[in-house]
Amino acid sequence: MEKYLLPEHMLHFGLNIYQFGHEACTAAHRFGPAVRQHFLLHYVVNGSGSLVTEQGNWNITAGEAFLIFPHQITTYVADKKNPWEYMWLEVDGLIAQRTFELCGLLRDNPVWAAKNTQGIAEIAQTLDLIIEEDTARSIKLAGLTCLLFDALICHGKGNMVNSNGKNKHLDQATTFIERNYQNPISISDIAQHCRLDRSYLSRMFQQSFGVGPKQYLLNVRMNMAKNLLQDASLPIKVIACSVGYNDQLHFSRAFKQHFNLPPTEWRKRHPPNSDCIEL
Repeated sequence: MEKYLLPEHMLHFGLNIYQFGHEACTAAHRFGPAVRQHFLLHYVVNGSGSLVTEQGNWNITAGEAFLIFPHQITTYVADKKNPWEYMWLEVDGLIAQRTFELCGLLRDNPVWAAKNTQGIAEIAQTLDLIIEEDTARSIKLAGLTCLLFDALICHGKGNMVNSNGKNKHLDQATTFIERNYQNPISISDIAQHCRLDRSYLSRMFQQSFGVGPKQYLLNVRMNMAKNLLQDASLPIKVIACSVGYNDQLHFSRAFKQHFNLPPTEWRKRHPPNSDCIEL
């Protein structure tokens, strides 16, 4: 069972939900190698399987979750003797990105595990509610997804926010970007805000996210621009300014390079009432 929806009612919420579902896989069922365009979270209800990415290989069992990152080549395979049953959720947006960062989910550490049985139960129950919900109720789905994110942060073993201040600088940098992407900020501005050397800042982002701070900032801006383009009443010039570009032509070139389409053409191909792309 799987359901798709269009995130048209959540354009300015910072959360887009594309699809979700529940599947009991057959033995050795395989998906990939494949590339996703958004974050794809799988939570394993029963059984086990393995995930293979460019960064490594992980065995995953019931009660654990694994995250596939946008534009990442992945393959995942159900166990031959005890194939997994999982629920999944495909999302993007600042809220999703921030949640996964806070959970400590990285390209080289994509597996989430609960600290206790309470966490396992809460994740499973919330995903059940999401999957059973009518896709027309976008706001309710957004609320349930936020409850899921809260549970992931609260009950995960790998939470990045801890008492000894680990990753404090990374937290400062990503928060600064989220609050200022609409302004013409530079990497020097981010480094200065965090009181870090630019080279160290770049290494920190590369290690945690697989991209440098410049690309991270660009990804945030382009994803927000994509959301704003679904509002047909907003001129391209206004959208450009809203994501940190004073020059509309500069914005259009950056958008085309990122999505392989100029913003006007992207808007034509993705009207608010169009179907979601099936991945």
